[in-house]
Amino acid sequence: MGDTRTYEDFSKFLGERPHRLGVVSRLYPELTATFLTEALRNIFYGDTKKATGFQNIDSTYFEWEVETNYIKRIPFAAVPVEDGADGSEIEMIFPENYYQLHEIFKIEKTGQQCFVVSRPTRKADNMWSVMVRLIDDDYSSILDKDGC
Repeated sequence: MGDTRTYEDFSKFLGERPHRLGVVSRLYPELTATFLTEALRNIFYGDTKKATGFQNIDSTYFEWEVETNYIKRIPFAAVPVEDGADGSEIEMIFPENYYQLHEIFKIEKTGQQCFVVSRPTRKADNMWSVMVRLIDDDYSSILDKDGC
């Protein structure tokens, strides 16, 4: 449970201003919104109108405001060999370790979405292999390699 965060951990990072979580996430770009949401684990909710008010959250619903000019675009380091037909896995190569297990990303040029099915593997200093599956209703689509 080394990655579990408590109220004390966040209070050390943020003090009495939990609304600054967005600033902290910009300082550490490897901390995705998914990671931060899982790290909170229904610990607290900060109301900026009340100076000392913290309330427990009874749901697992979190709302994030995302500034799109901070979304990083990761280029492909190589064109994938596989096409993902019949729901098969596709190995995608990126120049850095960015996408993690269970994350979903969209290929900007084609609009296809990919689900990461395993942890990234380092092939070289600037080559990271990520195994993905295309998100599709019935496994009928294949990867459009022109967008890669």
